Amino acid sequence: MLSLIKQWEQSGMRQKDFYEQHKIPAHVFYYRHKCYKKPKAGVHKPVPAASSFVQLQQLVPTSGNMELHLSNGNRIIFNQPVSVDYLKALIS
Repeated sequence: MLSLIKQWEQSGMRQKDFYEQHKIPAHVFYYRHKCYKKPKAGVHKPVPAASSFVQLQQLVPTSGNMELHLSNGNRIIFNQPVSVDYLKALIS
């Protein structure tokens, strides 16, 4: 299926025209295209050196829950407040 997705990308055809011509169900084509475009697990885009510093904002928590969103798309959920020093140690 990957070869068909690559063939479609090079063809310049609309998606609908391509999958109908190749008798591929629409949902299968869209799912496979999404999987093909999605980065593989464990493979991260390199972070440019200029953006290696991540600024943290200290907000007053309104509840006990806190989330840390990382640049690679992962997130860490804390069920209780944690200190900024703990977060710095965690991400360094």
